[in-house]
Amino acid sequence: MMGAGRLKIKRYKTRRNSKGWLFLAVILPAMVLGILFGGRDSMQGLLISPSPTLSPSESRQDTRTVTLPGKSWFALQLGAFENEESARELAESFRARGAGALVTQQGNYRVLAAAYESRADAQMVQNQLRSQHGVEAYIWEIARQEITMKISGQTAQLTALTDAYDTLSQAELQLSSLSQGLDQNTMGKEAIVSALRSMRDTVSALQNRLHALFGENAHPAVQNVIALLSQTENGLAAALGSGSGLELGSRIKYCQLLVITGLSAYGETLAPR
Repeated sequence: MMGAGRLKIKRYKTRRNSKGWLFLAVILPAMVLGILFGGRDSMQGLLISPSPTLSPSESRQDTRTVTLPGKSWFALQLGAFENEESARELAESFRARGAGALVTQQGNYRVLAAAYESRADAQMVQNQLRSQHGVEAYIWEIARQEITMKISGQTAQLTALTDAYDTLSQAELQLSSLSQGLDQNTMGKEAIVSALRSMRDTVSALQNRLHALFGENAHPAVQNVIALLSQTENGLAAALGSGSGLELGSRIKYCQLLVITGLSAYGETLAPR
C-alpha cells in the first residue's frame, strides 16, 4: 500500500465580484486554507489517506489548476428577521404558495423565494408579486467570486474534487432552467422529473466517490463539498417526491437556492484574505 499522498493548494488572487460575505447555516464552519505573507501566495500541505482500492493509475501524483467559477444571482427576499423561528414561519406560509422559501443567514435570517440570473428577470417577478398578489419582495444579489487553486494530490482524488465543483456549478444553472420551464409551461412535468432524477443520481454517485477516496478524516474543504452534495441530493429527492406541480416548483426553487447559497458560502472559505 502506498503511503499518504499530499494535497497542496495554492491560491491566486482574483477580481472580487462580491461586496459582502454570505454565510449559510447548514454549511460546515468556514476554514482558511492558507495565509498570505507579504503579498506572496502561500501553499499549505494537506495529508490525505489514499483509498486501498486505488489502482496504480489512480494513485499516481498529479497537479492541476482548478477553478470554482464566479457567478451572480438575484434572489427575491420575502423578509428578514433577527429570530430564526419567525423566518421559518414566514417561509412555511410562502412555501405552500409555490415559493422556494429557503431560510439563510447573513446577519439576520433571510427568507428567499427564488433566484434569477438577471436583475431584470428578478424585477419582473417582483412586480408581478406586488401587482397580482400584494407581496413586497426585495432583490438581494448573491455574488460569488471566482476562485482558482493549484492542487497537487492523487489523480483519482483530484478528478473527483474537480467533478464536484463542475457538478454543483452546473446544478444551479440546470435547476434555474427547470424552474423557469415549469413556471412558463415550456417543459412538461415528465421531462422535468427525468432531469431531476438524472441530476440526483449524478450527485449521489459523486458523493459516494468522494467518501471512498477521502475517508472520514478528509480535510474540512473536502468535507464541505461532501456536505453540500448531500444537501443537494436530499433537496432533489424531495422534489422528486412532490405531489402537485405547485409543490414541485417550490422544491426546485428551494434546491436551486440551496446550491447557490451553499456555493457562495463555500467560496468565501477559499477566498484570499
